[in-house]
Amino acid sequence: MKNKKQSQQDFLLEIGCEELPSDYMPNTLDWNYPNSHGLAAAAQTVFSDAKLIWSELQVFGTPRRLVLRVSGVEPVVREEIEGPPVSVAFDAAGKPTDAALGFAKRQGVPMSALKKKETPRGPRLTLERLIPAEKILAASVTPLIQKIAFPKTMRWDNSGVRFARPVRWLTAFYGDKKLAASYGDVRSGAATQSARQGGFVKKLPVKNGSAYDAALKKSSVRLEQGCRLKRNSDGSVQLIPFEHPKRDALYQQLQKTARSISSTLPDASTEEMEWLLNTVTFLAENPFVAAGAFQKEYLELPPEVLATSMAKHLKLFSVRSADGSKLMPRFLAVLEGAPAKPADVMSNYDRIIEARFTDARFFYREDTKTPLESKVPELSKVVFHEKLGSVKERADHLPRLMQRIISDCSLKIDSKEIERAALLCKADLVTQMVREFPTLQGVIGGYYAKQSGESEAVAAAISEQYRPRSAGDALPKTALGALLSLADRFDTLIGYFGAGMKPTGSVDPYALRRNAIGLVRILLQAPAGVSFSGLSIDRLLDDGIELWGSKITLERAAVKKEIRAFLKERLEWMAVSVRGIDRDSAVAVLAAGFDDPANLWKRLQFVSKKTALLERSAKIAQRCGRIVQSVKGLEIPVELNPEWFKEPAEKELAEQWAGLRPQLQENLSACRYEQALSIYAGLQPAVEAFFDKVMVMDENLDVRRNRLALLQQIHRGLAASFADLSRLP
Repeated sequence: MKNKKQSQQDFLLEIGCEELPSDYMPNTLDWNYPNSHGLAAAAQTVFSDAKLIWSELQVFGTPRRLVLRVSGVEPVVREEIEGPPVSVAFDAAGKPTDAALGFAKRQGVPMSALKKKETPRGPRLTLERLIPAEKILAASVTPLIQKIAFPKTMRWDNSGVRFARPVRWLTAFYGDKKLAASYGDVRSGAATQSARQGGFVKKLPVKNGSAYDAALKKSSVRLEQGCRLKRNSDGSVQLIPFEHPKRDALYQQLQKTARSISSTLPDASTEEMEWLLNTVTFLAENPFVAAGAFQKEYLELPPEVLATSMAKHLKLFSVRSADGSKLMPRFLAVLEGAPAKPADVMSNYDRIIEARFTDARFFYREDTKTPLESKVPELSKVVFHEKLGSVKERADHLPRLMQRIISDCSLKIDSKEIERAALLCKADLVTQMVREFPTLQGVIGGYYAKQSGESEAVAAAISEQYRPRSAGDALPKTALGALLSLADRFDTLIGYFGAGMKPTGSVDPYALRRNAIGLVRILLQAPAGVSFSGLSIDRLLDDGIELWGSKITLERAAVKKEIRAFLKERLEWMAVSVRGIDRDSAVAVLAAGFDDPANLWKRLQFVSKKTALLERSAKIAQRCGRIVQSVKGLEIPVELNPEWFKEPAEKELAEQWAGLRPQLQENLSACRYEQALSIYAGLQPAVEAFFDKVMVMDENLDVRRNRLALLQQIHRGLAASFADLSRLP
């Protein structure tokens, strides 16, 4: 066994190519494994098909190279080839038949190399071969590369092979042995390349994996880590947590440079910042951070415009003052290595930035020549979706939905401000600024609304209407902004579901899951001083379906049911994955209804505490609920008939229940859950006496149905509006 372990070797594969698009890299390095189709996933599949045994696999990458490292690769692969059945392979005298001889000839071995073996298909003639690992690894390179999925691929030579960018070199080693691998017309060699510096690269000779690492380090190539997998003894594969050292080191370098110019970086948790940091990580093999400056006169533009222009067009980081209160006329650039003349490089950035900012200033001045309201009629020409009409038609739905929420929740918001916010919220979609920077929709509308003389509340609501844009994004801070965002999200869900465009599997082209998660977050984390308690999802869906009218092509009850189920999944996910509620409690509470999400959250918090009082109440609900739920094919009446109560124990329970029921409902309606459960738990002695002395499944059908009706009422006393405690373990 010891010798076998010593004979294991590591496999190294480097795929050198022209610069890969930075947004391809996270998937190519399988950052979202197993929901990805990159290098690690491809290697796992190809090696599994080849029956190769390995210990650990990890991928790395830069813009110009993808690297696969596989440790503990067994030196040989045992391959078993099945031949003809033994009954066919030998005649009555035990001599090989033509079938056996032909099988041996095709495999290029003598008859003595074949063995009889019991297989799932019966006894057969078999051949066991030991195939060297280096032979399998060399042959695996082409199919492995072909399995890497990219959004777009290209051809570059007569071989016909495809890749995201032209492959220029291959390096493949098994231990110290160079493998003869190829991809198209490119043959593997014993060399890699340095980082590109000043447009030039150097060829770096390597003789094994260790030499490869040393060569990259010497030329300052910094690899970013990707997916890391471990193969278990049973052949299963598990993901090993991995970090992003290059990205993290680059962020620290950016922070250090920002501090050196008395500035600070934007919040790293935002979606925009995360995108930019990921992007620049894969723009340079040897990243170097440099600081630049632009003219202060451009600070008259909204800071979001300047920051977005720098990030989207030039992949530059904007910086703010040390206290984060204002944008500074500085920026940070990530370069490929330290330039020989930094001033010349940064002056080029200065010229490009000035051109971009000049364009942005022109857009801003042109857009603000007329008030925001003058742009509203143009929304009739903007198609929201070919099945759902224009943006103007959709925006017309918002005032009624907003009024419905206000009515349900008894909110005090100026009706005129509601009308203005709903009227103007989408007007910036037809401005030059948003056409240039689509991610600024809403934000630009808020600035233009303020410029047009709208109130602070209306301008803020327009700016906040798309929040949260992602799971970690900030929520609306104002009551009107939260109200507008909720109405907009409900209307979007109703329209797409009603037209038959709900998400399926992993396909969600209209980001409806993100939309719904944002909706749930707002409902459960309302702005300070605002409560959405009392909101009825059912009534809001009814209003929304009516507003969409004939554009709802599916049966309306089915649409409502599907949206409710969709929201229920998001509510459960939020409770369990984000708020840390145990799944049993979440399932029990959601089973009692979620029409009022704010009320749902109160119930979730209470049930998740698992108090002694809750446990006593759960025992009652479980004893009553489970026997009722076990009855199939029998209609249980809603009302009780006292004439059919025969036993003293059931009469006593019925009387106690009749007396306690109004108090229970009153306390549940007022969210006084402690008092409600105290009342409910008071039934425990009578319930235990009932089950000790009464046969529920009486031979008399009327008696049986009446007893089941009593138990059903007691069970539903909590299950209908608080929580189905019978679902708790």
